[in-house]
This record gives sequence, C-alpha cells and structure tokens, in this order.
Amino acid sequence: MITLLKKAVKIKILRPIDFYFAEFVAQKNTIVMLVAACVSFESKNGHTFLPIKYFEKNCFFSSMDKQFIKKILISLEKKINWSVELLKHESVSNGSYVTPLILSKNKIYLYKMWKAENSIVKYLYKKNKENKVNFKKCSKILDDLFPENIRNTQKIAVALTLINNITFIMGGPGTGKTTTILKIIIALIKSSEKSIKIQLSAPTGKATRRLTEIIKNNIFDTHLLQKEKNYLPSNAVTIHQLLGIEKISQKSFFNQNNLLDLDVLIIDETSMIDILMIEKIFNAVSKNTKLIFIGDHNQLCPIESGSILKNIFYYTNNGFNYKTLSILKKITGYKIYAEKNKITTDIISNNICILNKNYRFNKNSGIYILSNAIHNENQDVIKNLFKNSIKNIFFDETNTIKQYQQMIEKITLDYTNFWKKINTKSTMQEIIETFQNYQVLCILHDGLFGVKTLNKKIEENMHQKKMIQYFHINNQLWYIGKPIMITSNDTILDVFNGNVGITNVNNQGLLQVSFLKEKNVIQHIPINVLKNYETAWAITVHKAQGSEFMNTSLILPNFYSNVLNKDILYTGVTRSRNKLNIFSNKEIFMKTILKNAKKNRFT
Repeated sequence: MITLLKKAVKIKILRPIDFYFAEFVAQKNTIVMLVAACVSFESKNGHTFLPIKYFEKNCFFSSMDKQFIKKILISLEKKINWSVELLKHESVSNGSYVTPLILSKNKIYLYKMWKAENSIVKYLYKKNKENKVNFKKCSKILDDLFPENIRNTQKIAVALTLINNITFIMGGPGTGKTTTILKIIIALIKSSEKSIKIQLSAPTGKATRRLTEIIKNNIFDTHLLQKEKNYLPSNAVTIHQLLGIEKISQKSFFNQNNLLDLDVLIIDETSMIDILMIEKIFNAVSKNTKLIFIGDHNQLCPIESGSILKNIFYYTNNGFNYKTLSILKKITGYKIYAEKNKITTDIISNNICILNKNYRFNKNSGIYILSNAIHNENQDVIKNLFKNSIKNIFFDETNTIKQYQQMIEKITLDYTNFWKKINTKSTMQEIIETFQNYQVLCILHDGLFGVKTLNKKIEENMHQKKMIQYFHINNQLWYIGKPIMITSNDTILDVFNGNVGITNVNNQGLLQVSFLKEKNVIQHIPINVLKNYETAWAITVHKAQGSEFMNTSLILPNFYSNVLNKDILYTGVTRSRNKLNIFSNKEIFMKTILKNAKKNRFT
C-alpha cells in the first residue's frame, strides 16, 4: 500500500500531506493507511467525514481511474469489514478518547472535524432556550417595518430574530438579504429594554466593506430615535478581526475563556464559512449573545471543509413546530398554517427562514430561469440555453482554437465603453463605474482557460488593437487603464482583498491606481507602493462571490475538472443582473450541472 500511495502522490492523485499523515497514523497497517489517506484527501474537497459505504463501494480518492482502483483492491487482497478492522487499530476510536481518526455512526472522521461537528450540534440545541417575548411590542415593531398587507418572508425572518437566540436566514441573489439585515438591526434596537451592542461581520474584507456601507442607509433616520441610533454598529469587521485570529497559529484571542462582549452578532455571506471557523465563533460568544447568520446556501462552499449553511438547509424540510407557528402568527399577523407532514420536534428547523421572493429578477428574466435550472438540474432549460433561446443569455462553444480566439475578440469588444471613457478623459468615478458594469469570470487559475492566461490574452488583443500602450516599470507591465484586484488586506493603505482599481496618470505624470470608496470618494495609490495584486480583466468566480455586475462573461474550461460543480456554476451565473455570455463546451456544461456539490451534513 505504501508503494501505491507514493505513486499516487507522484502522479498527483494524492497530496504529499495526505501520504505523510496516512503513513504516520497507520504504522504499516494497510487498511488504516488507505482510510487515513482517503479521509485526509477528501477533507480538501470539503467533506467533513466519509461514510463506510465510500470504502465498500471502492470510491477511493474519488478516482475515475479503474486501473488505479484495481491496484488498491489487489493490495487489500480480501473483502474487508471496514468498521471492525478500523476499530482494531490504536489510531481509531469511537470518540470516547482522542485518536487521529474517529469512527462514529458508520462514518470516519479526522478527530478535529468530529470534535467540531459534535460541539456545533450541541451548541445549536443548547442555544435554543426559550425567550420571553413581548408580543404586543414585537408586533408593532414589525408592522412599522412592514406596513404593507401582503405576506413577506422578510418579516418572518426578522420575527425569528426577535424570538430566537440563533437564526439562519437564506436566500438567493435579489431576495432582499441586505434589506433584511437593516430591518433586523432596527427591530432588535427597538425591542431592547436597555443599551445593546451589535456587531456586523463577514468572512472577507470586501464583504465587510459592503456591510459598513449599508449601515449608513437612511432607513435608520425613518425608524430610530436619535438616542437609538447610538446603538447602531459603527462598522463591520472580518471574522478573523472579530475573533483576533493569529495568521500563523490560527489561534483565537476570543474563545471560551475570553468571550466577546456582544448582545448581537450578525454574520453575512455565511456560505463561505467552514466548520472549524463556525466552531471558533460559537466558542467565542456568550450564551446570551444573539447569533444571526445570513447567506445563499446555493453558492460556493467554503474552501475548507464543511459548509454550515448547506448543513443547516437540510433541516428546512422539517418546518416549524406548533409553538413557533403560534408565536409567529401573534407577532406577524400572518395566518401561518402547518404544512402536512412538516411539523417537527427537531428544534433547529424553528431557527431557519428562506427568503423566496426575488426583487431583482422577474420570473421571465434569463438569469432567473437559468439559475433555477442549474439548481434544479433542469436539462430541458439547459438545452434551450445551447440553442440561445433564453433572454439576455448567450452561449458560445469553445472547442477549437478559432472559437477560443473569437471569445477573446468578443470580450475585448465588451470593454469598448470602458475605453471610450478613458479616451474621452471622463472622471475617474465614471471610468471605474463603467469598468464595474462588466466582468469576465472563470473557474480556474491556470491553463488556457484560467485567469492568468486569459488576462494575458485579453491584454495582447487590446495591445494589437492599439487600445493600450505598454510601460515597463520595475520589470512589470503597466498601461493606462490596467485594472488590478487586491489579493490581500492592507489596513495601512486601506485596501482590501477583492478591491478593484484602475491605473491612470496623476498630475505629476506618475502612474497610480485609483479605487472608488464609500460616498464616491476616489483613493489614489502610487503603483510603487502597491503590493499583493493581480490583473483583473478576468477574475475567478471565487473572487466574485458576494459581488454583482450588470453584465458578465462566464468561461468554463473545455475539459472536465474536479472544481466544476453546480454550486460554482450557480454562483457564476448569478453575479450578473442583466446580460450573460457563457463560453463553454456543451458536454462539460451539462456534466457540471449534473454533478451535485453537496457536502457532508450533520446527522
């Protein structure tokens, strides 16, 4: 087995870290070595555990290579009772004491994942203690925030935050998540009998900047007294900043021994948060802190293992219990009836609200139709996409060199308005806003269809058309109009991961990059001061998560990659408000939709 796994590393089926972990844990035991390598390998694909069936069905390393699987089976020599064999080894236990691997309920975990999952489940049930509710006061607050008579799921979401200590609010693009956050803040301030400390947070610097901007919304002037405005959060912070997480050790300054002093913690873009980070958050808040998680469960999973939002979403089918239904009826005024077979004794489902009305897209919108088709794996709609019969969505195949070159030409043409603004010396605000209207998105970093090559090809095409003139400064290629994206937070320069700026010349004739900030303030930074950035004609879907553009082009590779799944496709498609160009191979596109990206959930 050790020879086989070494070969797997060499041909890049397996990572070196997976091999070394397996070798250390197994101590020459063939079965444990294989299982440890698989669990470590699949953790990078987002799986918090592997069911024993994974091994019984010979799914080793998610490999499609039948010859490789055959060699593993030959190495094992016999049919195996995996659970029995694993528990014989000192590196595996049922969790009653610490071992590198945990076998629990026919699932095998890395210890840290098992511990995190168990502590999260315990926390969720413990957090559901009963709250005292002033029905009359809450009802008035909600009626003021939602004066219209029509049923509104945002009102139910806000109501749940008033009656629960923990709430999960989920919805796709355009379902009003931002508006809901604003109304939650107002409702919690109005319902509090004393001063209240509210903190907004999100996983990325870009997301926190957006949250900080919405706090300045004039809705607070309408609903809050001057004294109540003092309780508004001053700014949003990243989760790393919130918890005081050290870069190298990943230890949190705030933890179970040093709790955050907060009454309310609202976290946006929760789909990006992995299981270990959620555990850190739960450990750092007191039992009296209200926790509110907001996000789109259909978007990309976190880079690390375990998506809290996808895990929680599974409980939505259980519905509210009778007690929660009764309270919601009293404070919302809605006639909420229990759905048949959906009354639950599982208390987690009482903490979930799905925002289902879309305020951005009507039901005839091409983006709405396609995003639903991806989510529901509707192959008929996808076939219509291939025929270019979906409004405002254009599908182009990229199977040949000629088609690839035509794609670059079309993308260059889509930046015509941007170059007009530069050539007519428009204001920097107009130039940046014009650039932000259109964005090229792709899946990969490397290769012909990755951001690095695409950015280079787009630049070369623009240079051939004399749109840009190169400057070589400090061995780097620059030109007026070059868009760059910041890839790491820099608090000194006040730029953050995901910020995009445009290169231009200042009054002294020096190159600088300009960023559009809050209240239309333009920030200029000399290019020799900037660090940690990349060209941004094309960016990855991961980088675009949480952003939106009027028009986009989405580029898929012309070969199948493990990173392709319907989550990444859904996220890429829903970044656009209006028009979308898709460049892909039809077979790859369809295969991507039919590959379900669901990760392990709590059971």
